[in-house]
Amino acid sequence: MYLTVSCADIINTSCYIPSSKPETQRGIIVGALAGGESIIHNDLRCLETTIMKEVFTSLGAEFFEEDNKLRIKGINSKIKFNNTLLDAQGSALVFRVAAAITSISGCAIPLTGDKTLRARVMKPLFIALAKLGARIDYLGDEYMAPIINWGSGIAGGECVIEGDVSSQFISALMFVAPLSAQGIELHVSGSILSKSYIHQTIEFMQKSAIDVTYTPDLSYIKIRPGKYQAIEVTLSGDMTSASYFLALATLFKGNYVFQNISKSSLQGEKYFIEIIQKLGVDVQFDEGRNELKINNPLNELLGDYAFEVSDCPNIIPTLAALGTFVTGKFQVSGGSITRLHKSNRIQAMYSELTKLGVDMRISYKEGIMDGFIIYGKSTYSGGQTLSSWGDHRIFMSLFIASLKMNGSNRIDGYTDVVCSFPDFFEQINHITGEKYGLV
Repeated sequence: MYLTVSCADIINTSCYIPSSKPETQRGIIVGALAGGESIIHNDLRCLETTIMKEVFTSLGAEFFEEDNKLRIKGINSKIKFNNTLLDAQGSALVFRVAAAITSISGCAIPLTGDKTLRARVMKPLFIALAKLGARIDYLGDEYMAPIINWGSGIAGGECVIEGDVSSQFISALMFVAPLSAQGIELHVSGSILSKSYIHQTIEFMQKSAIDVTYTPDLSYIKIRPGKYQAIEVTLSGDMTSASYFLALATLFKGNYVFQNISKSSLQGEKYFIEIIQKLGVDVQFDEGRNELKINNPLNELLGDYAFEVSDCPNIIPTLAALGTFVTGKFQVSGGSITRLHKSNRIQAMYSELTKLGVDMRISYKEGIMDGFIIYGKSTYSGGQTLSSWGDHRIFMSLFIASLKMNGSNRIDGYTDVVCSFPDFFEQINHITGEKYGLV
């Protein structure tokens, strides 16, 4: 099904940014593994956090959703499997963490996911888990979902894992490490991408009283055996979700206020704020109110720019949408890992934006698709039918770009915003006065 997106007028300039998805997920993980009751204030409730809760419910944790607060009764590191198939659906993080955690179950647990997840790369994680003592059988292709984890335990010890495939492999091994007999010493090889997600994992594990030591470059991480302790945390805005509205505020002149944004966030995607500053937008944090205030005096975006985003690849699609309207040369690198995400995100944005007449060229590093260069302009005709490639981030990025087109575009996949940003249309409608939404 398609949604028709037309050129927008801005009638309101405030927006509420939903809380961080990766931080909510990490809070759920450590809260579920801990003893006692954990509390996450201002948690995000979207499809992928719901899937995480459902999987840990099957492993014995209990979740209680209250107004602006999630209470978690943890399993105290003792899995109580309820004999249901663990289905991560399309969430790679849920599957990868569950594949590691079920290694300590003491029983056979099946894990699966949807068609997109069954195509995702899992081999480095499975090889590492086997080296550490796990026993996993594959129900289809080797080293791919679905699997059975026989719960034979994790001995621990030293392990090597690549750093340039997915930070989620590293996080999954870290989360299971305290539950192993010896603890785990991770040696992360090669280039390490998406470091901010590893730092978020470290932060939540340390909040839960787990002993984590690491080198500044994250090439070595040591985690000793231990018990997760209950946590109480308050979360703030998701910077990838914020990027869509920060792009909108950069494309449309005016003064804006974004609520639920923390200056101290560890999310790498906070770099998007620096990017729009370099484009000429004035940005001010109000730390007392957790707000970001934006003054955009620009009638058009001009200049030549280059940005490296290996620590924040989720903003690749949003940057492509923004760069479309920068008159000059807009270059982005460091996105090689996005070829392994829900879609090949550089290829997806190239495919759809070039339909609109955007002069976009893919760039490569060592033969791997790594980024793009856009020679943009201030306006485009629009009037095209676009594909989201089954990826919520591609949809939202194409949606923002379409608001600036002269003619309406039709985009499929609009229901997928529930994966990370269920209130996307509510915020868009508030700003534009339109009536977009799920039907």
